[in-house]
Amino acid sequence: MPPVTTVKRDATLGCQARRLRVADGLTMRQLADLADVPAEHVMLFESNLPVPLDSKRRILKELWGRKYKK
Repeated sequence: MPPVTTVKRDATLGCQARRLRVADGLTMRQLADLADVPAEHVMLFESNLPVPLDSKRRILKELWGRKYKK
């Protein structure tokens, strides 16, 4: 039987983004508006599903920018 590779759910980039968003008190819609992306892209990204690279970049840029402005 081949070895099974497991990934901790909290270790994924989407989960980390969700934690940052919730810590800032933002809804998915608010983050989408700030990052200028569709709200569906935020939901897909946080669920670790395929999202256009530009949307990922915009979401992360907004979250990291908010984190370090504090």
